[in-house]
Amino acid sequence: MLRVLLKIGKKIHLGVLSGQRLLLIIIFVPLTLAMFAETFARYVIGKGFFAIEDFIGYTAVTLYFIGASYATYERTHIKAEITGIFIKNQRTLSIIRTGVAAFSVAVACLFVYWAWGLITFSIASNYRTPVYQVPFVIFQMAILVGAVLVAIYFIAEMVDRIRDVRRASLSPQEKEA
Repeated sequence: MLRVLLKIGKKIHLGVLSGQRLLLIIIFVPLTLAMFAETFARYVIGKGFFAIEDFIGYTAVTLYFIGASYATYERTHIKAEITGIFIKNQRTLSIIRTGVAAFSVAVACLFVYWAWGLITFSIASNYRTPVYQVPFVIFQMAILVGAVLVAIYFIAEMVDRIRDVRRASLSPQEKEA
């Protein structure tokens, strides 16, 4: 039964990753074209497109948050990690990295909480874009989805870091077994 659940979980995970990559491509291409067209129209022709800033700004938010979650999954998000330079003991370094991962999980969960509050406020207030009257909640959902995915990926990283601590604590004979 556990194997079946793990298999289903892995398929869901791969589906989410594929969806993220596809969404990033689907958003990136038209967003880039729209930004280029607006820049060209405004500075070469002298007139911009009507309300294209709505599309560009709100779509960019989706790109940023889904991109941030994917970078967190790949562990390519920005880090300022200098501890490896000063600390040579692998176990100590693993413990520090585990603590950083736990802190990252806590911050990500707080961000999920704030994003949820933003979504519920947005639904209650029914704010809309000025020109096309699109509900803001549609664009703000990317913040919540991105935050949830970031939290999940940081939890996975924390689990890996805990395993690293355990491996660093094992004796050479236990590592071979």
